[in-house]
Amino acid sequence: MKLRFKKFICSALAVATIFTSVCAAPQIPAMAKESIGNGVILSTDNITITEGATTTFTAVMAEGFDASRLTCVVADANVVTVTPIAYAANAAAFQIDYKNAGTTVVAVYNMDNPAIVAYLTINASALIVDAPAKLGTNRKNYCKLVGYSFEPYDFTYTNFNDFKYIMTVNYQCVAYDDKDYNKWGCYGYFYDAAGNVISKTHLFCNSLSKNRIYKTELNVPVNAVRFSIEGFN
Repeated sequence: MKLRFKKFICSALAVATIFTSVCAAPQIPAMAKESIGNGVILSTDNITITEGATTTFTAVMAEGFDASRLTCVVADANVVTVTPIAYAANAAAFQIDYKNAGTTVVAVYNMDNPAIVAYLTINASALIVDAPAKLGTNRKNYCKLVGYSFEPYDFTYTNFNDFKYIMTVNYQCVAYDDKDYNKWGCYGYFYDAAGNVISKTHLFCNSLSKNRIYKTELNVPVNAVRFSIEGFN
C-alpha cells in the first residue's frame, strides 16, 4: 500500500496548488525515495490515530537547513489532516487530526528541493484493535485476524443509542488439528479510556475448515476506545 501511495503523492505534488501563496510546489521526481544523509528524517514512519484524537510527529533536516521550508501533502485528505504547527531551526512539528477511518500516506518534503522527501503511513481507526498472532484458546484449532472495518451504526431508536459503529471482523482458520471438535470460538472485549471492560462479545464459527475465512459483525459501544481478542502468540 505504501508504494502505491508514494506514486500517488508524487503525482499530487506535481499539480499541488495549495502552497502557491508561499511557493509553487515543484514536481517530485517519479522515482523519489525516502531521503537519507542530508535529507529529512521523521520521528516515525508509522502512526495509528483513533477517532477524535490528535497527535504529532517531527521532521528534522540537516544543520543549517531552514525547517520552515518543509511542507506536506496527504494522499487521502478524507482520512486525516496534517498541519505544520511549529518550526525551530532545522526541526519542524506537524499535527495530525483524525477525520475518518482508513489508511493513508503523508509526504513531508522540502519546498526548495522536493527530492528531499520522507513518507509517513497513518492508520486512522475508530478504535485501537489488539489481536495476538493466534486467536482462540484451543492451541490445536485457532484462527488469525485478516482484517476489520467499521461502518456507522444506523439504528436510531432510543434503545439502541449505546452503539456508534458496526465492526466487521474477518478471521481465517490457520490450524484445524483437533478433529473431534469442528467449531472455533473466542471472546473479544471492548474497553473504555480508563481501561475498564464495557462489553464482551463472542467470535465464533462452526464447520471449521482450514484456510477458510469467517466473518463476525459486532456492535461497538459509544465509549469504546480499544478492542482486544483472546489468543496466544
